[in-house]
Amino acid sequence: MTSLDFELSANNDVTLGLSSVNMEKRDMREIGKNFSGDCAITIKVKTPNILSGYGIYNRFWITFRNNMIAVGRHGDSTPFLAATYPTLMEINYVGVHTGYGSEGYWKFHSFC
Repeated sequence: MTSLDFELSANNDVTLGLSSVNMEKRDMREIGKNFSGDCAITIKVKTPNILSGYGIYNRFWITFRNNMIAVGRHGDSTPFLAATYPTLMEINYVGVHTGYGSEGYWKFHSFC
């Protein structure tokens, strides 16, 4: 898997984890707005107003290839977040989480 396309409906505090195995590991890549940071490698960026709120879905894409993870809004070719690593494990699993009183609903369109 090198990319995914999804929609998200939430008010705040969303996190997505990328892992090679079906469990939380220290080498998992964690992407989010506000998260615990328990993983050794985390990616975060301030994204005010990127979510439209509960009940309204926003669509995003993530690519992970050539030691880089990039995240962007559907329809935008330029990512709002990008990080390069010396090595990037094979991504086989995706985990999602919302926190701090926020409900989140996720719709995944493709895993490629």
